Amino acid sequence: MAPFTQGFRVWLWVVLLAGCAASRPPLAAPAPLQEVERFARFEVGFTVPGGMGAPDDVPVHGRFVAPSGREVGVRGFPVTGGGFRVRFTPQEVGEYRYRIQAGTVEVASGRFVSRPSSRRGFVRRSAVSAHHLAWEDGTPFLPLGENRFNVYDPTWNHGQQSSTDYIAGMAARGMNTLRIFIFTDCEREEPELGPQPGCLEPRPGVFDPEVAARYDAIFDAAERHGLQVIISLFAVGFTPGETWKSWEDNPYSTARGGPAATPDDFFDRPELSERRLRYVLARFGASPAFLAVDLLNEPEWDGNIGEATWMPWAEKLAATWHAEDPYGHLVTVGSVGLQWNVDGDERPWYASRQDDLLQWHLYGKEFYEVHALAAELTRKVAETWGYNKPILLGEFGYGGDDRQTYDHTHVGIWVTTFCGAGVLAHSAPPFTEDSDVPMTPDRGRHFRVLADYLARLPSGPPLLPMEPPTVSPTGTRAWAMGRPGLQALWVMGAKDGYGQPVSGAQVRLRLPPGQYRITWWNDVTGEVLGREQRLVMEPELSLAVPPFTRHAAGVVEAVR
Repeated sequence: MAPFTQGFRVWLWVVLLAGCAASRPPLAAPAPLQEVERFARFEVGFTVPGGMGAPDDVPVHGRFVAPSGREVGVRGFPVTGGGFRVRFTPQEVGEYRYRIQAGTVEVASGRFVSRPSSRRGFVRRSAVSAHHLAWEDGTPFLPLGENRFNVYDPTWNHGQQSSTDYIAGMAARGMNTLRIFIFTDCEREEPELGPQPGCLEPRPGVFDPEVAARYDAIFDAAERHGLQVIISLFAVGFTPGETWKSWEDNPYSTARGGPAATPDDFFDRPELSERRLRYVLARFGASPAFLAVDLLNEPEWDGNIGEATWMPWAEKLAATWHAEDPYGHLVTVGSVGLQWNVDGDERPWYASRQDDLLQWHLYGKEFYEVHALAAELTRKVAETWGYNKPILLGEFGYGGDDRQTYDHTHVGIWVTTFCGAGVLAHSAPPFTEDSDVPMTPDRGRHFRVLADYLARLPSGPPLLPMEPPTVSPTGTRAWAMGRPGLQALWVMGAKDGYGQPVSGAQVRLRLPPGQYRITWWNDVTGEVLGREQRLVMEPELSLAVPPFTRHAAGVVEAVR
């Protein structure tokens, strides 16, 4: 073939191909992947084919593959309107892939990208201190807040506030933790008859979407305002013949068509409880505001349930939760504690590897007086310290707390904090003197001052309780917590003359040689009482406490 002819043909093919390319519509750019911040919730909504059964009986499972290749399984749940939803929170940065099945049918699949964020993630047990909790970045977290157990019921909240407004108020007062109940007595008697607004499961295995939405609102508000939520899985409803916590109003009771003739029958069959546990994990577990699942509230008070009965039940449910929870939420039980036992005591549960957060409560006329309260709280923390777990005073209160000083509340939260435990004050309308006092703004200010005091302390490893310092005059007490180079102090005046101004108090500390900055605060107002700087050459330092009334707080910090 002549070179010209061959070249012409090549040129012709190039022209034709170019014309074809020009006439073909351009390829659409691939749709960008949805982006979600790390530790923010990703949700997938969908419907499932008909004929699969009642919504609460449809098994929905999601499988998420992280950028690292780690596979995470979660469950789904039905929502109002006939659809379903799966919630998931990414803990890695990068591209995730997911597939969702209803029964054996795949109903959704896709990908999304988790991008870096400033969110702190979930609170877990600290990696550096057996007695503390910490955020993902290692920052210590010490619970301080309320047991406002039915915050979803405005009639019980001070000022008739909605749950979201109440949570915003808690955050403004420096609180970081809220404990709430899922009611098991499904009939409300106070302030009027009607359905209990906290009854999530009105029939075994059937969940009320309107009630669930109330809990959703609590978790959403907690995320916005930086609070952590402890949710009690089974609370109020195991006492036969009682009105307010009635076994007969429990959906698992045969009196309501349930499968259990007695509370003991219920606890002997832990499988009955697993539907609620899995629903709570599926619906709320993706929230980084979810601190802990509290399996059971005060079985000694509600139903006189013996430890030999509820502890095996708790072991089984805790094992199920730990096996299925991809986020590592803590598990606890809100029993009263070793001062009130029915059949054995809680020590096997405290020692169990299934118990992540060692919890007890404190009420009683023996502790209305604040010096008795301080002594008992100190004793109880020491009594449970040896289990090497974070400790939580999940409830305490006194309905007769003085409305001018709220000194019972004040002493309770300061002593417990300085002993190394988290603390939640009980708040409710004043039904009983033993426990119920509302969280008024004046009461809430005591939490604000404590939170501000703790926030002033230099960041670093958790502070551990220390040997109590020597204090004068006689009867004055002091508590200390610290780490190398830092000691925090709280001083409480003697019982004799308590409430009168105290002058001339001295605190003696053992400190390494060096230069120290000492600051004292009024622990009620937050006002600075005094500052000084001291050079320590001797093994012991004597500090003069500025004049105070009832109590004062100090900090001794090494100057580098």
